[in-house]
Order: sequence, then structure tokens, then C-alpha cells
Amino acid sequence: MNFSKKELSIFIEIVFSVLFAIFFLPYFYDNRFETYDLNASVSKLIEIIVFSIIYFSLAYTLLEIFIKKKVINDERDILIDLKSYKMGYILYEISLFSFIGIIISSQMYQNNGGLIFLIVLWLVLVSFIKSVYQLYLYRTS
Repeated sequence: MNFSKKELSIFIEIVFSVLFAIFFLPYFYDNRFETYDLNASVSKLIEIIVFSIIYFSLAYTLLEIFIKKKVINDERDILIDLKSYKMGYILYEISLFSFIGIIISSQMYQNNGGLIFLIVLWLVLVSFIKSVYQLYLYRTS
């Protein structure tokens, strides 16, 4: 199975979403019933930022080293990007309205830890779904 450079870069995004869900989502899940304090979570936020920088730096550096071809964007690439970002935008809008409905109708989120967990979970899911859909469009067209 041959993958293009563009498809491999999308795969890098998918792997990041999965790794983020494995390594960092449990922290937010464990603290979902507590009041979220930004000062107490600075070390975790720094850990997330450093992990992201190292992961993307290494992944894209290795991609550039092993695949020397330049990526040429044509109409097909632009159309696929537009379709996938449109779907991502629609998912973000649905999640925004869902959060507003949950906040208005439920007293379950007295502590904001649960809300923070849901927001992070939705962001990871939307990013994952958008990237998988984009990879699907590249592989089928």
C-alpha cells in the first residue's frame, strides 16, 4: 500500500489524536468531578505542550527526511480539504450547541471539571473524525 506524503501527514494527525486520548485524556477524566484549577494544572498543560511540540517536530522531520517529494496541491486536494474542514466545522457547531444545552439543562456540572473533560473529549474526537474522513477522501478519490 503506497501512501502519498499528504496522506502520511494526515496519518500523523490521526496518531496524535489517539496518543493524546491515551496519555492525557485520563487526567481530565479523573478530575471531572472536581473544580478545575488552572494553577494546579500548569504542570500538566506544560507536559501537553512539550509532548505536542516534540511529537510534531519529530514526525514531520522524519516525514521530510524519508519522503523528498514536494507536495503539489491541485483542485482535488483543495476539494478534499474543503470537504473535511466543512465536516469538522459542522461537528464543532453541533458540539457547541450540545454544550450550551447541557449547561442550561443540567446541574450535573456544578464543578467545571466535567465540562472541561467533555470539551477536551469533543476536541479530540472532532479532530480524529476530521482527519479520518480526510484520509478516506484521499484514498477513495
